[in-house]
Amino acid sequence: MPELPEVEYTARQVRAALVGACIIEAQVFWERSIARPDSATFCQIIVGRRIEGVRRRGKLLLLDLSGDYLLTIHRRMTGNLLVLPPGWRLDCHLQQQDRARWERLGPAFVNEEYQCRCQEPAQKVQEETLCLQHDQPFYCRVCFTLADGRRLLYNDLRKFGKLALWPRAQEAEALAGLGLEPLAPDFTNERLWQLLQGKKRPIKQVLLEQTLIAGLGNIYADEALYLAAIHPLRRADTLNFEEVAILRQAIVAVLQLGIEHGGTSFNDYRGLWGEAGSNYAHMQVYQRTGQACRRCGTPIQRIIVAQRGTHFCPTCQPAPY
Repeated sequence: MPELPEVEYTARQVRAALVGACIIEAQVFWERSIARPDSATFCQIIVGRRIEGVRRRGKLLLLDLSGDYLLTIHRRMTGNLLVLPPGWRLDCHLQQQDRARWERLGPAFVNEEYQCRCQEPAQKVQEETLCLQHDQPFYCRVCFTLADGRRLLYNDLRKFGKLALWPRAQEAEALAGLGLEPLAPDFTNERLWQLLQGKKRPIKQVLLEQTLIAGLGNIYADEALYLAAIHPLRRADTLNFEEVAILRQAIVAVLQLGIEHGGTSFNDYRGLWGEAGSNYAHMQVYQRTGQACRRCGTPIQRIIVAQRGTHFCPTCQPAPY
């Protein structure tokens, strides 16, 4: 699932590319991708809206629209945004020819000249330069056509992601239940210390609770605990203030590193131009089971904490018992 760095990186891309763009058409190809209102009303309201700003809250991407509306995008497991330049043709032939494939794949987008040029994806891309393989499926669930001819696609292989359109006055309701922002100024040593008091659960489990810290997920929790030399099974309320301060610093550091390198791509996450993030090369423990710790050489171990695969170094992160 895209975590804070992946969402923040995409937010910065969308802000640079789409602020000021006007939506002239919206098409929903998988109705359950729209959480609110119903898909027909969603399409009716959003047409004619201008994208005035782009923000992030936790793992939510927020688009401020003209007319005092807010579009929230929760990408869940496999959701991505993609911008297509003018000239791409929408192909919905599967909708009539093969309903099962249509529900799995969604529409196709065709640009023969582009596909001939881009059979090999580039490692690095610049704005407005797509990085896609020839004939790859888009899994498009929602398509926004912009006044300048571009299209903004919401693609989602597993169809778990949700888009919701809110009146701006209901923003508090839209963002209800989200905890501290770990990159905000108020995420201080004192606030984190207070948050952990009375939490008898393992620190890894506590870090994953979005009502406490918004945006931190499995990847970056593992990386932060490693950087702070704290075992993931350590009971949260046993950390002293100095350890909490080190942990807060580690959380901020791994999140900023993830943003700097465009997020962490394994299978599905991609940036706005279809490019993979490069932060996987900077992982210290996550998905490095059996490989040597970069600090001490001890093989990295994997356990299950709160039903999530958890990676750590048994030497650098000593067991709490």
